[in-house]
Amino acid sequence: MRGLGDHLSIGERIAFYRKRRGYTQEVLAGLVGRSTDWLAKIETGRRKPPRIDMLAELSRILRVPLGDLLGQTVLMEDERQQDDVPAVRDALMSPRRLSRLLFGPDAETQLPTPAPAAVRVEQTWNDYQGGRLGSVIAALPALLQTAQELEERAGRRGEDRGDCWAVSARTHHLAATTLAKIGEWV
Repeated sequence: MRGLGDHLSIGERIAFYRKRRGYTQEVLAGLVGRSTDWLAKIETGRRKPPRIDMLAELSRILRVPLGDLLGQTVLMEDERQQDDVPAVRDALMSPRRLSRLLFGPDAETQLPTPAPAAVRVEQTWNDYQGGRLGSVIAALPALLQTAQELEERAGRRGEDRGDCWAVSARTHHLAATTLAKIGEWV
């Protein structure tokens, strides 16, 4: 729940994740065997947060770590204690495409070619398939930047346009799949 801050109550977090999953209060309350009124009061703070066993059940149904409901977000880290999930988010939201004027007419010579990028993307997919999510998260920011540069290249050149778009699509698919796997995007 990055970006929402630590100022949210447990009830507000439950409401956030409930809406994110597309559940109504009635549906979620039914799934945990409680009334809609009970859940509404929890979400609005008119009732104390539920016991830890009920929070664990809510986190299971909402498919989020219990720590997220409690406000103790656990970030995906690799063995070097680095958190690269925000870097993936930043790469996806990059303002790089604002204007070709920012990069000038010489930018085309700096743009990558699709073949080496495709190899890196497939190697990273292999890491994903092997369960090495820390390596995937670490590689994604650079891969996403390359994918955006390939999109720029596709817009300027005709001969390898299809290859550029294919590598970009494969990269963005990897990013979406990885973020969904770790519970950051669903």
